[in-house]
Amino acid sequence: MSEGEMSSANGKISNHERDAEQQDGPRLRRSVTRAVVQDFSPIWFVQRSLKESGSILLTRKDRFTWCMNSGAIAELLHQCPYRFNGIDILANIFFVINLVLYVVFSSLFIARFVWFKRAAYDEVVNNMAELTFLSCWAIAFMTLTSDVALILSTAWWGGYHFTLVAYVMFWFVQAWNTVLLLWAFITLIRRHDSSDRRMPTSIIIPAVSMSTASITGAVVAAFAKDLSSRLAVPVMIVSFNWVGVGILTGLILYVYLFHSLLAQGWPAPDQTATMFILVGPMGQSAAALQILGAAATTYGRFGDYNKGTFLTAEAARGLDAACVLIALLLNGLGVIWLCFGIYVMVERAVQKQLRWTPAWNAIILLRISQGKLLIVREDWRVKQQLEDRQKAK
Repeated sequence: MSEGEMSSANGKISNHERDAEQQDGPRLRRSVTRAVVQDFSPIWFVQRSLKESGSILLTRKDRFTWCMNSGAIAELLHQCPYRFNGIDILANIFFVINLVLYVVFSSLFIARFVWFKRAAYDEVVNNMAELTFLSCWAIAFMTLTSDVALILSTAWWGGYHFTLVAYVMFWFVQAWNTVLLLWAFITLIRRHDSSDRRMPTSIIIPAVSMSTASITGAVVAAFAKDLSSRLAVPVMIVSFNWVGVGILTGLILYVYLFHSLLAQGWPAPDQTATMFILVGPMGQSAAALQILGAAATTYGRFGDYNKGTFLTAEAARGLDAACVLIALLLNGLGVIWLCFGIYVMVERAVQKQLRWTPAWNAIILLRISQGKLLIVREDWRVKQQLEDRQKAK
């Protein structure tokens, strides 16, 4: 392979390849361990394969989507109203997969910056797609937070101490996601000029992280076992704030992305599946509003708190109805983007241009948010706890 043949997503030789060439000569030779750590990235798109150290390595894989998807599937199985023997075991298995993958991939990602320092940082900030996909790291942690609240706190061997763990995890990821979000957009504004080229669909991922932060808070407030209203209400207020930020940011970015579709057509064939990412802000926000409304009324968070004019049982009933209405409006827009994604996928299949790429991992998490609208609003375990509590009174 000649020097400089392997290029990065923006057509330039990546920093780590240039570094390796300078150290190892014109032929790019790295150990497998060095290659795995150096090539680990929050973005998953496949470049040409690179033969080195006797192995074929595919660079740029977004492993964090695996964590997000397994965690979301665990939530869906745990909350599914159609029960069968073993469904909770399946949910636990997917949670363990989520946890193990997250620990392994986070270790690799951190090791990349510890090992390569400035070169690794420059690669992230100089690549728009990689910079926007960095939010997947926080989103994956949010799925872990929801899993702890839903699965561990309600398990027979779990309990209130796991509720407190989920509560601490929620506030930690809120601070982390806020810093990550501001840093990503400030870096995009300072370093990247998209006026003369197509904006990547992944630009919507930060808006997805905001909406996912809201649904994480909704799950913790509604379903964490024995969480008091005094602790739940601040989580709900912050989650409502994130819903607003996620919706408005998503709508702003929709304008740019839709204009790009009108001006330049569908994405490239290998990026067809990224069209489904556009469902994210609306689907996640709609599900969050549904669960927040249920937390205020069905699970009695506002009634138990009972302060002021907004945080009362009377206001909660109107709030719940408003949440359902807005959720339906948002879900309608999400369905439109879903139809676009299905159409372009069918069109590419008919034209025999459709091929699998790791971008297909973008489909799973955001489709599950649509399912949450239907089955995660009420939890039979929590409702049973409320009924037992009322009988005890």
